[in-house]
Order: sequence, then C-alpha cells, then structure tokens
Amino acid sequence: MSGARTTPDDSRPSRLAERMSVVPYIAAWSGEPMVHPRPVRVAFGGGRLGFPGEDATSYGHDWRGTLWARQFLGRGKGRPQYETVHVQRQRRAMSDLLCQVCGRTTVTGAIGERFLFLVKDVGRPILEGERTTSPPVCVPCAHIAVRECPHLVKGHVATWVRDVVPWGVAGIVHHPYLVRPVPGKGLVDVAYDVPALAWTLAYRQVVALHGCTPVNLAELTDPA
Repeated sequence: MSGARTTPDDSRPSRLAERMSVVPYIAAWSGEPMVHPRPVRVAFGGGRLGFPGEDATSYGHDWRGTLWARQFLGRGKGRPQYETVHVQRQRRAMSDLLCQVCGRTTVTGAIGERFLFLVKDVGRPILEGERTTSPPVCVPCAHIAVRECPHLVKGHVATWVRDVVPWGVAGIVHHPYLVRPVPGKGLVDVAYDVPALAWTLAYRQVVALHGCTPVNLAELTDPA
C-alpha cells in the first residue's frame, strides 16, 4: 500500500509488512524485476528521452510522449515486495481509479460520486489541489490498510475527493544534452506542461485532488 504523499522507492522489507494479510495490487513481486535499457535522445517531438531503436509509436511512451520505466509483469510470481510499487500497476490504478489494495474499480457511476484517498498523517488534512502518487482505496480495503500498512498504522489521513485530475509524473529527470540523470534529484514530480517532462523517465502517475472533504474512517462501515 502506498500511504506516503511523496514518492520514495525503498525496496527494503518491513517486518510489519511481512505480516500483512493481503498483498496490495500495486505492490511488486520478486518475479517482476525492472528492465534498465539506457535512455537516449530521440528526434521526434522536437527531441526527447527515448529507448534505443524506438520512436513515437513505441509502447514505452504515453500519449503525451513521456517515456515510462519498464518492469516485468508477473503478479504473484515469487515473493511480494511490499515496499516497492509496481510501475505499470500504479499507473493503471491511478488512470482507471482502481483500488490500490484489491485492484477493483472505485468508480460507481453514481451522480456526485467521490473517491476515497488515504495517506500517512503529517499533521494536517489533505489540502485542496494536493498532489499524490497514492491511488484511491475502496472502503473495505481502507480499513485493512490502516490496520496493517506500515505507512499508516502510526497515523493516517482520509478524504473524499470529488475530482482526481491528472497532473504529471514522478520520475528521474535527465540532462537534455548529456542524457544522464540530473545528479542528486532522485524521483521528482514533473508537471505535464513543463519542458522537463520530455527528459523524464517516469515511474509514477501523479494526480491532483480537488473537492476534498476530510473523513473519519471510523464513521465508515467496516465489513470486517
């Protein structure tokens, strides 16, 4: 489960995580290693980051031309790596508003429907327009998460969200001429409307949350 508001990528196992009763949908497995081709400068779109031998029609770029990191798909293969978020599943969960724990849709189609977001407590509620890489959760999985997720057991903040707006990506920004990662940056949030997007290797989808209404999970029915 991804309870943080930032985007660390820490694959070290947690003793608490090893006792979790469910493997979150967005968690990676040991049988899903990353693939690390070295990015190069490609000519399309005025010049941008790409992988060797590929062009704008390759599956490595999204419709905005952003290059995405590659990772094998093999959910359930090997051992769960609770602290590592799977690149493609996080992206799909955020794009399709799937529950990050069970992988089912949180979209009901009801008029005025809202989506539940859950993050680590940092001493304040989720703010209007706040950005996150943590996909939504359904109510039953939210209760599981606050009982078992290492990021949330010490405190959490929940909110109903009316509008989940695509904002950008979290990734590794590269120098446009050297085509090397910018030193000391790690994963950074990059908006869709800035030039650096063309030189970013994306690892997470970032959304902005609007129409936020704080909620106490204890007031929501826990089926357990």
